[in-house]
Amino acid sequence: TFQPAKFAAVEARWQPEQPGRQLWFAIPDEKNERNLFEVTTPYLGSWFATGSWTAPVSGLSDFPKQDRPPVLIPFFAFRAMVGLGLLMLGISLLGIFLLMRGRLETARWFLWASCLTFPTGFLAVLLGWFTTEIGRQPWVVYGLLRTAETLTPTLTGASVLATLMGYVIVYTAIFFPGAFFIYGLLREGPSEAETNIATEAITAGTAKAKE
Repeated sequence: TFQPAKFAAVEARWQPEQPGRQLWFAIPDEKNERNLFEVTTPYLGSWFATGSWTAPVSGLSDFPKQDRPPVLIPFFAFRAMVGLGLLMLGISLLGIFLLMRGRLETARWFLWASCLTFPTGFLAVLLGWFTTEIGRQPWVVYGLLRTAETLTPTLTGASVLATLMGYVIVYTAIFFPGAFFIYGLLREGPSEAETNIATEAITAGTAKAKE
C-alpha cells in the first residue's frame, strides 16, 4: 500500500508479521500497544495487502511514534463501514429475491427494514472519510507534508468555531427536512407502474440467464 502506517492502524497491527494475519475484530489498547481481544485468520492479511499469501506486512512499531496515526477511530470506522456495505448488499439481494417471488409488496418486515436502513449509505461514506483522513495523520501529503505545517498563521480559534457552527446550522437545516421527505417517499412506496416495470425487467433477465 502507499500508506503503510494507515494500513497498520486500520488493522491494529502493532508488530510486523510474515505472513500477516487478517484481524477481523479486536479491542485495541493504544497505551500498551497491544490488542486485548482478537479474532484473526492466518495468511489473509498478507494476501489482502499484497496478493501474496506469505508476504511481510508492516506493523505500527515500524514507524516512529510521531509518524503514527491514531488507531481506535480508523480501526472501528473501517469495520463499521464494511459492515454497512454488507448490510446494504444483503438488503438489495433480498429485495431482488422477494421481487422474483412476487412478495416484495407484501413482505411488511422487509419494507420496514428497507425504510429503516435508508441512511446506511450516508453513514458508510462518513465512516470512510473518518478512516481516510484520520488514518492519514499526521500527514496532509503522506511522508512529505505534515498537518501541523499547513496551519494558517492568521486563523484564530474563534474563526474556526464560527465556521464550524455555520456548517452545523446549515447541515441541520438541510438534514431534517431531507430526512422527512425521504421517509415520506419510502412510506408511500413505488407506484404500480414502477413495480410492474421492475418485475418485468427481473423476469426477463432471469429468463435470459436460464437460456
